[in-house]
Amino acid sequence: ERAGMWTRALGGAAGGGGGDGPAGLGSSGGADRPQSQQPRRQQHASANGLPDFDAGRASFELLEEDIESIRARIASQDAGLVGSRAAPLGAAARRVVPHDLDAFTAWRVKHPCILSHFADFTGLLRGKRLAVFLDYDGTLTPIVPNPEDATLSDEMRGVIRKLAHRFPTAIISGRGREKVENFVQLRELYYAGSHGMDIAGPPDLLHTERARKESSFQPAAHFRPMIDDVYNELCSRLSLIPGASVEHNTFCVSAHFRNCAEDRWTAVVTAVEETLAGRSSDLCITRGRKVMEIRPKVNWHKGTALNHLLEELGLKNQPDVVAIYIGDDRTDEDAFKVLQEGGQGFGILVSNKVKDTAACYTVRSPNEVMQLLQGLVTWAGTRDNGWLAAGKGSWRAAVAGGAAPPADAPAVTRNGAADAAPAAEALDDGPAVAQNGAADAAPAVAPTADGPSVAQNGAADT
Repeated sequence: ERAGMWTRALGGAAGGGGGDGPAGLGSSGGADRPQSQQPRRQQHASANGLPDFDAGRASFELLEEDIESIRARIASQDAGLVGSRAAPLGAAARRVVPHDLDAFTAWRVKHPCILSHFADFTGLLRGKRLAVFLDYDGTLTPIVPNPEDATLSDEMRGVIRKLAHRFPTAIISGRGREKVENFVQLRELYYAGSHGMDIAGPPDLLHTERARKESSFQPAAHFRPMIDDVYNELCSRLSLIPGASVEHNTFCVSAHFRNCAEDRWTAVVTAVEETLAGRSSDLCITRGRKVMEIRPKVNWHKGTALNHLLEELGLKNQPDVVAIYIGDDRTDEDAFKVLQEGGQGFGILVSNKVKDTAACYTVRSPNEVMQLLQGLVTWAGTRDNGWLAAGKGSWRAAVAGGAAPPADAPAVTRNGAADAAPAAEALDDGPAVAQNGAADAAPAVAPTADGPSVAQNGAADT
């Protein structure tokens, strides 16, 4: 179908002179006229919406507006190849015009933009309980030259806060967990740092920091002394390479070379490999976006961390639960594969380039991630949200058996002191679940900022 669209748009094969109708490039006698004397071709909309051009021309050269029109039309046809076309979600549904149009278009057909197919996507969620898992760098905040500058914008923080009040929400990052917590500054979330090797949930129904620590999970805790040694050695080796930096992420060590001259990248790789020498039975090297990491050789990654959190929340293998994971890096592919292979949900890749991925959907940037999350916040107020259909008023009440945590619960300890609890936030986006065919008024009691307890026995505590 796509080849036919191009044929109709371009007026036939480049060498097809003499053909009849729109496909012929040389069916009129104008071929002998100089190019400058060729009449400007006339065009009108064809049945498929693409421009049809005057068949009497002797040569063909697309004007820029023609190219833009064709590209826009092809982008809009993507939905027709993968399902019914969905209403776009704001300005983010605008098309992408890549340099390699054919490859990118084919890739986007296989991994369509979720913003352009948002109505189809939420149709799949109808009556389901949604759980949201997020990467941090490159997903919630742009990739920056200095990793310490990857701060979360206030606008994104506000959207994530609203999201966490409506759905179970977790951030799974390669960064150290405490570092990500300090960036995000939201106690409502579950955090998994070091690629999922350091997991902690919000304060449980007892609202104590001790209970929170008891609910934490660190499958690679015994590797910590070895990771400390690796960090010190790698700092010494990379100190001689301008632009290189080392980051201690609790249970893994990251060597960044984003700010190095390209001819020094090999030196960084060599330094990391030499640091691993003698420790290869216990540690391994993984690669990311201009970063190499040394981490424990354990069967634990972002995908297993996602499964662990679903199990702790009592959501794993539940037929009415759909999980999504949004990430931009090759380390996020583990989470995409877990969702794909287990049929538990959908991966969403953040990329403006063609990549091999197990993700079902794509977006192009953290800004589009924010628009997607805001769309989910709005959708959460509709009768299609399975959490509201559970009749508990919020996902926390549903998971915790209806017990509502008090509003004055202490926040996650930061900088040695407990933060004051934020005021309860009303569910002000979208109508409440309808009980009589019309949208009911929003409930008088809004869910508080505290999440449910993390179960000690593989299911959510009641």
